[in-house]
Amino acid sequence: MRKLISLEMKKFKLYGYWKGIAIANLAIMGFFILVYYGDKSEGKVPFLSYETAFADIGSFTRATFTIFAATLIARIIIDEYKSNSITLMFMYPIKRKQIMAAKLIIVAGFTFLTICASNLLIGSVFYLADSYFHFVPHALTAEVLWKGLTDMILGAIASAGMALIPLYFGMLKKSVPATIVSAIILVSITGSTNNGVTAFSYIAIPLVLAAIGCLIAYFSIRNIEKVDVN
Repeated sequence: MRKLISLEMKKFKLYGYWKGIAIANLAIMGFFILVYYGDKSEGKVPFLSYETAFADIGSFTRATFTIFAATLIARIIIDEYKSNSITLMFMYPIKRKQIMAAKLIIVAGFTFLTICASNLLIGSVFYLADSYFHFVPHALTAEVLWKGLTDMILGAIASAGMALIPLYFGMLKKSVPATIVSAIILVSITGSTNNGVTAFSYIAIPLVLAAIGCLIAYFSIRNIEKVDVN
């Protein structure tokens, strides 16, 4: 399986995605800079605490890379069905389930790793910037840091599962737009706030969505050996 995953990543040149990941991180950092100077010019405190700052960073990274994952699904799964190149792959002496499982592991693994890495990177830059500019009124404590890391990991796990939900909508008509649009709708729903509360404020909600994503992944490959892909 590890070799199959490696071959898939080389085939689609997925290592080149790191450029897009870097640009996305810079965009998120740029947004926080705009928020800081915008609130400062109005005499507001942009970040009341590290808890709110880490929560905002988590929300943006989860939304960004859930949509990234949808583009990945579109490229390595939906496009292959549309072009019928998946038929050629299924002629290899490898079980279809293994091929599809490798693709889904790439999507989920990509989502988990990019969310964790981006949270750590942006959070570290935020902390270093705050040590010079002091735009957070309260100091970072070990308790807040530990909670932030725990929330980050749980959120990344939940997002890795949720990122598979657009697969269902994309496979209905082998549609790339449906895949990406469904991801945008998904992050809009889970990322919307009501008095500062989001779906991720209650970890049970995203974990349920993650379970749904895993079920969609399972049912998409359960009978793949018998299904005619044409």
